[in-house]
Amino acid sequence: MTRNALETRAAFDSLIDTLREISGHLTGPAELGEEVDVVEGFRNALHLLSVATDCYLEGDPERPELVRIVSPTRKMMGDNPDAIYHFARLRGDRRYRLFGKRGDSGYLSFTVHGRSDDGRLGAAAESVLADVNDRGLKLEPDGSFEVILSAEKPAGAANWIPLATNAASLVVRNYWEREASTAADPSAEVEISIEPLDDPGTRLPLDDARFAERLRDVVAYLRGTTLDMVEMSTLPLPFVSRTPNELPTPVVFGRAGSDSWGAVDIAYSMAPYRLEDDEALLLEGSFPACAYASVVLWNRHMQCFEYRDRPTWRNRANTEVDADGRFRMVIAHRDPGVANWLDTEGHRDGTIFWRFLLPEGELERPRCRVVPFAEIASG
Repeated sequence: MTRNALETRAAFDSLIDTLREISGHLTGPAELGEEVDVVEGFRNALHLLSVATDCYLEGDPERPELVRIVSPTRKMMGDNPDAIYHFARLRGDRRYRLFGKRGDSGYLSFTVHGRSDDGRLGAAAESVLADVNDRGLKLEPDGSFEVILSAEKPAGAANWIPLATNAASLVVRNYWEREASTAADPSAEVEISIEPLDDPGTRLPLDDARFAERLRDVVAYLRGTTLDMVEMSTLPLPFVSRTPNELPTPVVFGRAGSDSWGAVDIAYSMAPYRLEDDEALLLEGSFPACAYASVVLWNRHMQCFEYRDRPTWRNRANTEVDADGRFRMVIAHRDPGVANWLDTEGHRDGTIFWRFLLPEGELERPRCRVVPFAEIASG
């Protein structure tokens, strides 16, 4: 076979063509508008390529490893400053042992996802096949646990997650509520590992066919999270508002079979915001009883704004409330000098995204009101 006939070259050329197509989409007739939106679009594509490289190019379902998906320097598909997510590739006809120790996070869950019928991969294409959270997890006295993932439940297994024939991936989620970002804390750790229960044998050297297949998965993931992804704001989802500066009532939308990497225990509320330089947006409401609650600001590509040294998100640990437990948050382009500021980083357009994990009772719709910035700053 000549070098030009290699499957790997064809797959690599497809990756280059996809990147060029993304570039044209960002800068062509459908240009996003603000310069920063276009720049962040290119950054988003490279972050997604990084995820695809770690999770799909190097991911091996015969010998899975849990890879951290997002970080302060790799943001994608609705990242959260309070969460650490891990990913591993799976096969539905294999058996695995997931083991570790329950840490101090407020919420831990495992979801198994399946590859879509049309071959797409990634956070917006792999449907939920099975889900277990820490409330249903049997732990040892020291907090350690073991979970078996297999098609058939083994006798005596304390924790089991079924694998369907089209199982493709596992996502592990941990959420904390602290004053500072856990995702940005280099000392934050999740004690968890995965191993195959059947000996996969010695790793074979790479060959053209296998590497080309992995590259095609990289392309499928990159396309599925960019060019082929339908924007959430255009879908008839009950938790999504299309009206700027107006949030809907939070809705628990996740469920088995939903086409995303999302968990099934979360109530969401999402809306675009639009603010001029001299405006601010007030958010007023209260937190429900739940395992975790937060609001984050995203750019147009579902990437959280810089949270390492800016207040671009709020949870119950870093939000001041009044004597009745109610909050008053301020979304603004600069510090108004009051509590609970959410920094837009100067983005006139962005997304407000609420999460409530395992909420109890009726969920309140946050009240939104645009006011002159001077009115806030003057107190």
